[in-house]
Amino acid sequence: MNPREAVYSEDEWTRMTALVAMAREPIVSDREFFEELVFGEDTTMSLLACVGLRKLFPAPLQTKVVWKEIFSESVDLLTRRACSGPMQLRIAALKALVFAPEHLTFNLVSRILESLESASGHEGIYSGRNRTLPLYQQSHKFFMPEGFGVLLASLPAGFDRVSLLRRELAFADSARVIAALISLQLMPVEELTERVLELARSQDKRVSYEASKALLACGGSKVFLIMLSLFKETCDSQKKALLLPLVAIGARGEVWPIIKNCAFSEDRVLAKAAINAANLFAVSLEDRVELFREAMKNSDSSVACLAAVYAWKCGSMKAIRLIRKNFESEVWQNRLAAAKSLSEINSEISFEILLNGFERERNGDVLREIVLSIRRLIKKNNRGQRIPDVIFTAFGRLLKSADPFKRSQCAVMCGLVGRPCEELVIGAAEHEEHPHVLASLLTALGKCGCDKMLVYSRFHDHEDARVRANMISSMPLKLYESSAYFTEAAKDECSRVRATASEKLFMLGQLDAVNTLNRMLLVPDPVSVLSGCYALSRILRIQIPLLKEDHPISLSVSRKCRMRIKTKEFGPIILNTPEIAVVFNEMAIAGGNRHKLLWLLEEQNRKYPSSYPIRRMLSSLLAIDGQYERALEILDLCLSENPGSLADLLDAYRISLRLCDLPRASNYGEKAKKLYSTLLSACIQLCTTVRGRGADFMMKKLHHLNEPSMNLYNAMIQLKAVEKDNATVLDLLSELLLSRPFNSPVVRKLASMLPESFSDLRRSLEVYASSLPVTVIGI
Repeated sequence: MNPREAVYSEDEWTRMTALVAMAREPIVSDREFFEELVFGEDTTMSLLACVGLRKLFPAPLQTKVVWKEIFSESVDLLTRRACSGPMQLRIAALKALVFAPEHLTFNLVSRILESLESASGHEGIYSGRNRTLPLYQQSHKFFMPEGFGVLLASLPAGFDRVSLLRRELAFADSARVIAALISLQLMPVEELTERVLELARSQDKRVSYEASKALLACGGSKVFLIMLSLFKETCDSQKKALLLPLVAIGARGEVWPIIKNCAFSEDRVLAKAAINAANLFAVSLEDRVELFREAMKNSDSSVACLAAVYAWKCGSMKAIRLIRKNFESEVWQNRLAAAKSLSEINSEISFEILLNGFERERNGDVLREIVLSIRRLIKKNNRGQRIPDVIFTAFGRLLKSADPFKRSQCAVMCGLVGRPCEELVIGAAEHEEHPHVLASLLTALGKCGCDKMLVYSRFHDHEDARVRANMISSMPLKLYESSAYFTEAAKDECSRVRATASEKLFMLGQLDAVNTLNRMLLVPDPVSVLSGCYALSRILRIQIPLLKEDHPISLSVSRKCRMRIKTKEFGPIILNTPEIAVVFNEMAIAGGNRHKLLWLLEEQNRKYPSSYPIRRMLSSLLAIDGQYERALEILDLCLSENPGSLADLLDAYRISLRLCDLPRASNYGEKAKKLYSTLLSACIQLCTTVRGRGADFMMKKLHHLNEPSMNLYNAMIQLKAVEKDNATVLDLLSELLLSRPFNSPVVRKLASMLPESFSDLRRSLEVYASSLPVTVIGI
């Protein structure tokens, strides 16, 4: 199935695997879909969307360096919080860490993973506290193993990630094994299929289930027979229930009789799993409807209602009558099952039944399911369908209810509906006094898109912190009108208000607001830490290349880039990393020995996986050593960070030809020709402004450089030297150095031109140059 169609499937696992496929090979048309997910509540989905967007729109190298500097302290503090403390705080820190500007080092991730065993020994941060008003939220299965699994999935693909996962899968601790398996579901590694298969036979149900999903992700269609044998081997009905939907994905003919048999099992969980599997299975509509109709006769209301949902989608009109009958039952379990099922029947009848039930229901569990079902229905209708008029009539009554809980939940629903409910919410906020209801109304105003500052500003000094925080969160980003409120709120005594205000100030381009959030991570108050983690998690998801040029954040980052160049005395941007001087010192010890240098750069790449200079030199040496596939893989990553490097494009083109990969060679060749043509035209234009004896010779030389060649670098360096543009000369020499690490003249020239602020690097390059052989080795 096309992943761009499967991503809208009703099955959670199908949606996840489709999104993984989209994130691994994104196309431009995926942008809108990714942008909808990137700021969502589901961290796993958000991470995959973030990965896809970063591949589609890589940030310029200079911007990435600045963005990394802004959050360097934040990442360090979040790492510490992820290693120890109450579980809620660790999960919150992990949710932020997975969106770090650069991949975390493998050593750092290993240290975080080692702390997983101590995660269960802490009390929750809310232990001993009573909540004054029940809060209903959609449950998200994101606990410690999921958090660590997503963290592992965020690591860069390659040998080191495979080694780390292989080590984690060998542990006896189920929590660490589950984390690695979840990572493999998101970012599969085919060579670990055999180890995953062993774990799929584990006696631990959770390990077996996660391993089965990982097996399906890593092995693809090749493992469907293995999955079927695993299903037949087990006698545990719960384990069968977990495996059956996965087995059904293969759509093998022998699976349908198994599904039919399980659909009428006395075990409720297995019967429901079979009905879900039947909905996914590729079989004729008549066979599927027959199974659903028979299952609707089940004495268990949850099984009957689930079958009724799928029967209704197949055109059965009896289904809605069965669900309504259960919803009106005196048995609360029947009402609960019906309420959950109604969220899957997207019609005006469902809204009417649920809203009437919401007003009269007294059982807490059923009431919770009714609320969540209404929310799910509203979200589905917001995807292009008309909101039924019955909603607005019911909301008008509920907002005037004497029960503050109903008013609060109605406010949340109004926010989900959006703009059509704006006037309803504004009217309710004028007379509301209950602080929690008021906070929900303010959040709803923000989701409705209300931009009336007077509506918000009257609550800026409200005594309840939740009201103040939600007011700041919902207030529109109007630079002149709202910045004063944000600045004042950043000094609030409540940590949640401060965190929200700091996030808003950051969105207005005040990048220093991150320091406030960093300080919140240092204090012992758990609520302060939690607020800081959540705010950082949202900020770290921002994708700079997707922002408009006049966006406050884009302008601030651009200014910081310019200031950084100025303070660094026009040093080379791509060599402005703290580790590079040490790396060149160690490379000098190798004495020009190609194999020693290759081993050294492999080690340094493991130590600094986000370092562009190390990766680029490693790619060059791998190509010299004949390891073309790995060299091209690393070079692809380098080009995503620095797409304007002619040397990188030419090398990628040559290596693709060596691999006989003509489509990639053609792609790189076209890009190289386009860039080369632009650079050559700029050189010719610049040469016309040069005066002197060498101008004619240079022009003649340029006219001979009509085919893409590295010789253009010589011309560009000479022309920029005449212009006294040392910054560009240094950048060009740096590109040459990284693409040709053995070129001694380039190393010496670069070392002689480096400014005083790069004195450590200059000394390292001088030592490295003296260790190189006279003969220049090329690709």
